[in-house]
Amino acid sequence: MSIRPTGYLGQVLGDEEEVLLVARPHWLVLLSKTIIWILLFAAIVIGAIWLRVVGSPYWGWLTPLALIPLGFWIWEHLAWSNQMSVITDRRVIQMDGVLNKQVSDSILDKLNDVKTEQSLLGRFFGYGEIEILTASDQGVNRLHMINDPLGFKRAMLNAKEALEDERHSPAG
Repeated sequence: MSIRPTGYLGQVLGDEEEVLLVARPHWLVLLSKTIIWILLFAAIVIGAIWLRVVGSPYWGWLTPLALIPLGFWIWEHLAWSNQMSVITDRRVIQMDGVLNKQVSDSILDKLNDVKTEQSLLGRFFGYGEIEILTASDQGVNRLHMINDPLGFKRAMLNAKEALEDERHSPAG
C-alpha cells in the first residue's frame, strides 16, 4: 500500500521511492496550543465588551487585537500540519517547518535500534516518543508525541525487513 505524496514531500522523495506511512504529532499537541490562543482571544473580547459597557471610547481599539491570537492559532496549525514523520521503502524522513523547511533522513539500512516510550496518558490517548538509533553520524532521531508510536515502529521495522529481503533475494 503506497501513499501518493504531495507538496514538499513529493519534492524530497527519490525516483520510484514509495511512501508507506505518514505520521504527525498527536492532536493533543495542537489542542494544548489551541486552548492558550482561545483563552487569550476570549480575554480580549471580554475586555472589549467590558470597555463598551462602561462607556469607554477605547473598546473599538481593543476589538481588532482579537485577530492577533487568531493569527497565531492559524500559524500553530500550519506548523503542526507541516511537521511529519514519513516512512518510505528506503528511509525515515522527518520534516518540519512552514516557510523554512528542515528535513532529516534516517536510511533504513543504517537503522540499528528503535526505542519507544509511552506514559500512561500516552497509552490512553495513543501517543508516545520514538528514538531511532542509526549507524550514521547523526546517531539518534527523536520523534516527540507522535501519533500511534507502536504502529509507526511496526511499519518502520516492516519496511526495513522488506528492504533487506529485497537486497538478499536472488533477483535483487
